[in-house]
Amino acid sequence: MKLEPRPDRGRHLRALRRAGRLPAIVYGHNVDALTVLVDGRDFVKAFQKVGRNQLVDLQVGEEPVRKALIREVQRSPRDGDLLHVDFYQVNLMEKIESEVPIDLEGEVELVAKGEADLQRGLHLLKVECLPTDLPAVITVDVSSLKEIDDEIRVKDLPVPPGCEILDEPEDLIVKVATHREEVEEAAPAVPAPAEVPIVGEAQAPAEGEGEGPAES
Repeated sequence: MKLEPRPDRGRHLRALRRAGRLPAIVYGHNVDALTVLVDGRDFVKAFQKVGRNQLVDLQVGEEPVRKALIREVQRSPRDGDLLHVDFYQVNLMEKIESEVPIDLEGEVELVAKGEADLQRGLHLLKVECLPTDLPAVITVDVSSLKEIDDEIRVKDLPVPPGCEILDEPEDLIVKVATHREEVEEAAPAVPAPAEVPIVGEAQAPAEGEGEGPAES
């Protein structure tokens, strides 16, 4: 992705976003933080392709390409629009810590028959490795789970090459649990009618909507 330096930090952000330009920051270990702008469409395409744990090439002006991870994506709580992006510049010779998604594959026969439920534990695995060894996903095959209480924990996972898993060995990944039938709850008893308020009696005002996060 091509980035351009943003010297006017904190100014004209709404106008920039309306023009399709997204404010961002590039930082890292022993790296001076740099505020930049990135084309919003280019960022979305890259983010859909690499996610948060695969390297992306950043080109700032005529500088050498920077290898980075997309660390944080801020969105508006009101409409979901992109607000700001944090890029973490890495040193290819220096280990980093990151979270890798856990993807379940295969089928548990008891679950497929509706006789059991599949209970999820961790959805992400914390690993430490060189940036070039960071896996896109860690796949866990659940087809070996045959009986109720069969489970897979962190200690049962194969360690990705070049990685160290930082989660506790006993942390649960997935477990076959007894199927719980959904029981329809009885309707609650209807309370006695409240007294009719006197005309003109003051009522508490409705709570207003909170303001979104301050722009950076």
